[in-house]
Amino acid sequence: MKYEKIVPTGNYPCKIFTFYTKSPDRLIPSHWHGSGELLFCISGELEVTFKNTCYSLKENDLLFINSNIVHSSRSPIPGECLAIQFPLEYLAEATEGQYGKDFIFELTPKQQSNVLKELLLSIRKHFSKSSLAEHLLVKSNVYRLLSELCKEHLMSVANIKEIQSVKYLEKMREVNDYILQNYHRDLGIEEVAQVFSYNTSYFSRFYKKFMGITFTEYLHSIRLEAAYKELRDTDATILDIAYNSGFSTVKSFYNVFKKNYELSPQQYRQKYFKK
Repeated sequence: MKYEKIVPTGNYPCKIFTFYTKSPDRLIPSHWHGSGELLFCISGELEVTFKNTCYSLKENDLLFINSNIVHSSRSPIPGECLAIQFPLEYLAEATEGQYGKDFIFELTPKQQSNVLKELLLSIRKHFSKSSLAEHLLVKSNVYRLLSELCKEHLMSVANIKEIQSVKYLEKMREVNDYILQNYHRDLGIEEVAQVFSYNTSYFSRFYKKFMGITFTEYLHSIRLEAAYKELRDTDATILDIAYNSGFSTVKSFYNVFKKNYELSPQQYRQKYFKK
């Protein structure tokens, strides 16, 4: 699980892209970003998990993921999806400072919206074109999307027990950057808490509250990502991969890997990476 920096698509104030899922084994591991994200399943099926809930998007289903929410996705059935990622600064500007302060968006596959679907299909058709007229059409449709979301899909922050403040999110970004730089060695929660001047018990609660997962779960996910790449791209032994990724023993690497991938590292390499 890592922080992802969103860079807007050229000519637009947000990032717009389609992605095709060709394999049921496709998995986007847990990540988060400051941008809000609108997903539109055009065909196939997409499962998105956040806040301990799995949302299953089938053809024509929509889902909005609010800013700074840790989420992951997989594709049980191959297909095509459209994604629009709205930078937090743009959302704040477009909503006159109200997004995140007064409200967030609530849109799940159970909530149907023909207006949003028509706008998204139009954006999909025109966003990659090169003419100024089409760029303006897409920009106007993005504003219409936000207008429809503000009209029909608001959730007042007064109804939400915990809103992640910018102050704490910036601190979490610093903490996670430190973990990312040091995951490969013997790194524990006590060290990280001390580096950022926290009591260990408080830091443990603080981390879970604002990240939605524990410190150990995050550290394991970073180490797993590194191990996965080495498993895929090199002929290194399982022992070397375990130690290179920061796991203290092969057994701990095996247990964490199997819990997440349902196969041992060696079985996974043989099944997916050996030709």
